[in-house]
Amino acid sequence: MTFLSIVVPVYNEERFVGELLKRVIAAVDYLGDDFEILVVDDGSTDSSTLEVRKVPDSRIKLFECDVNHGKGAAVRRGIVEASGGFILVQDADLEYDPTEIPRLLDALKSPVRRNCAVYGSRVLGARSGRGIRGRIGLTVGQGLPQWMFNVLLSTFTFFVTRLWVSDLLTGYKIYPIEVFDGWSSQTSGFETDHEITMRLWCLGIEIVEVPISYRPRSRELGKKIGPRDALFAVVTIWRYRKCR
Repeated sequence: MTFLSIVVPVYNEERFVGELLKRVIAAVDYLGDDFEILVVDDGSTDSSTLEVRKVPDSRIKLFECDVNHGKGAAVRRGIVEASGGFILVQDADLEYDPTEIPRLLDALKSPVRRNCAVYGSRVLGARSGRGIRGRIGLTVGQGLPQWMFNVLLSTFTFFVTRLWVSDLLTGYKIYPIEVFDGWSSQTSGFETDHEITMRLWCLGIEIVEVPISYRPRSRELGKKIGPRDALFAVVTIWRYRKCR
């Protein structure tokens, strides 16, 4: 068993995925052969898979789906194929900086936190800045509506579970593989992230947050999450709240 499996769900990311993989490898190369990168192409219609194959590294494994099933389905496929003790989900774009992966991994070193999950918090990262944005945890370039929904989602989740996570919408998360023992996901889109969060809560697994940076991209550059996904997030948390 390797230490870390990095699952990269991909859908039409030909402009970014090649560079992303190079940066991920550079960031975790200190682990030697103790990591793997599982790229799951979710039915891309562009040259994403070609760009993946251009990165020559035996630690990269590519899995291709014939049709698009959604990010959650791609993540689930990567988890099924993983051999690591921990799963890190890495979006295929460059909104999240791979150089921060070692900081996330450092949170696993404490024996007290050996079985925790680690979430990279953009909110905590933004609070290191100055001015009003820093005080409220609003990342430069992030839209106010997106920030506001994140706050409301954290508040809603706390109301129904008493679990506080400052950035539930973050794309940087590390899970212990044991979380997925006997797991049968009921979702397939972006809301799968929240289904997994609720599973962590049900299992009593601590979520540790680590400050990270964030470079949001526009829809013109390929951003896919939208207002409908916000509704799905609330519904998913409400649906899976009854486990204790």
